[in-house]
Amino acid sequence: MIKILGSIKDVSEAKVISKYDFDIIDIKNVMDGALGYVGDDVVGSISKMFKNKTLSVTAGNDLHPNSQKQISRLMLMNKLGVKYIKIGVYGVDNINEHKAFLKSVSGLSIKVVGVMFAEYITNESQIDSFCELDYHGLMIDTENKNAGSSIDILPDHLIEYFTEKCRQHNKLCGISGSLSSKNLEKVFSFSPNFIGLRGAICSQSKRETIDSLNCEKVLEHFKRVNQKMHLKVV
Repeated sequence: MIKILGSIKDVSEAKVISKYDFDIIDIKNVMDGALGYVGDDVVGSISKMFKNKTLSVTAGNDLHPNSQKQISRLMLMNKLGVKYIKIGVYGVDNINEHKAFLKSVSGLSIKVVGVMFAEYITNESQIDSFCELDYHGLMIDTENKNAGSSIDILPDHLIEYFTEKCRQHNKLCGISGSLSSKNLEKVFSFSPNFIGLRGAICSQSKRETIDSLNCEKVLEHFKRVNQKMHLKVV
């Protein structure tokens, strides 16, 4: 079954989402680009609230992660019990920096997930290059949240190629990026391991604040589609 990830920005939203059964709770600064970091104190407070939940954290919008700042951040997330940390993979130009970073943190238990942006994926060779990196998983997101969803931007054949390559490389595979409840069934058809949502669980599909009623509605719809697609496969 495909898992659902819900993104929150602070302790207040953590209290809201705690009432619902999201598989992964993602902590991000939604006012600072696609992968904004909320700060050490916010992550620390939220991690104390969710001792038995799977947490992920976006590490910031750096062009590459091979810096002492990012290594120290990842070590702190590892200490706090965060399961996944999300790192931006903006293009092939900094591949060697990613390799060096991943080698330096390979002894930690936290899982590092590379985030590819739909706006910059133009061919299969890029996906091949990213899959060869030692990331535990890869996901597709959108950098510009006003430019349409990831499945609107990318042609189906590239998304299918991405998910298949992730499976071949035994990587966790995710799809997010301005997705709505209306296009969930299409996202499910690509068979990722998880689907990430933010706008869909917010008030009036805006990204500022999550809404209890929308969390409930989206979860119910997600479970129905998940069950339907699972039965098709079986």
